[in-house]
Amino acid sequence: MKWTESAWPALAVLFLTLQVGAQSVTKCGNTGDTSYYNSTTLPYVFYNNPWGNDGSGFSCITVKNNGTAFDATWRWINNSDSVHAYPHFKLDSPLYPLSVRELAAVDFEGTWGLNVTSAANDTDQQRLQALDDNYVQYNVALDMFLDANASQASADLPGYEIMVWLSYSYDVYPVGIDKSSPDKDQYIIGDTRFFLFSGTNSQNQTVFSWLPEHNLTASNADYSPLIHYLWQFNFMPADIYLGTVQFGTETYHATSEVLFRATNYTLSLDRNRTQDLSQSPLQRVDTVSVPTQVPTMDRFKSLSAPRLCGGNSISWLAGVWSVAFIWLTVVW
Repeated sequence: MKWTESAWPALAVLFLTLQVGAQSVTKCGNTGDTSYYNSTTLPYVFYNNPWGNDGSGFSCITVKNNGTAFDATWRWINNSDSVHAYPHFKLDSPLYPLSVRELAAVDFEGTWGLNVTSAANDTDQQRLQALDDNYVQYNVALDMFLDANASQASADLPGYEIMVWLSYSYDVYPVGIDKSSPDKDQYIIGDTRFFLFSGTNSQNQTVFSWLPEHNLTASNADYSPLIHYLWQFNFMPADIYLGTVQFGTETYHATSEVLFRATNYTLSLDRNRTQDLSQSPLQRVDTVSVPTQVPTMDRFKSLSAPRLCGGNSISWLAGVWSVAFIWLTVVW
């Protein structure tokens, strides 16, 4: 498994390297034909999904080449601690609803980047500064829904949600930040360690969020172990069904328009009908201290915590610039 690792700088610089075709369809609504696009050649349905629209901005999704790439443009100027939209694509799979006991793989490969739109052609440092100046708050995540009832797993309000955050700004926090133990519940996918948070959202769904130790701008991995961890270590029942898998970006706040771009992605499920996964349980990994990028309740309560966006974060990020440029040398 090959992983690309970095923080803000690589996200901003990578944006310019993601080339997409000219054919496109843009959707800016929340319901009906104005809100989604169904690819006719790929097993993906694309949604604008501004479910938390508070009237302070907008969200649009542009699907390229019948779904081989997509952009999301957005801006929300109020309520920086709230998700306003989740522009994404959903995998249309004949395997739904899939028992987690039979889940062999959740394979995701993809590349993504993010910039303040007006700064997209600026220098690297200027793009980073624009993200900071406009207090851009976001995450990039796989989002999955499950339920103990097979038919409910793909319905509107399944009982469980599992998110795998792949990139996120410093001032966003997962559900259950006040009740979780990321210092105790950790797992490694590829070369990246993930930290577990869990809690209940406003719709009374149990939400599990896995957050990486550092931001990623690309991935090629099987994420099914992060699901198996939850039932094998008694966070959720073993008799449960996976009904939805999707990929996109949760948008929180920006004072200027932001452009998120994703390309080179594939998302798929695999079923195992022969092996009883309960007979080959996962092994816990040795835990480490929670790194700076991963949020904690102490940081949540602190008014003086450093920010990845907003509040003089440039000096805080200086140490990661060399890593970003090494990575870009390989890509280019």
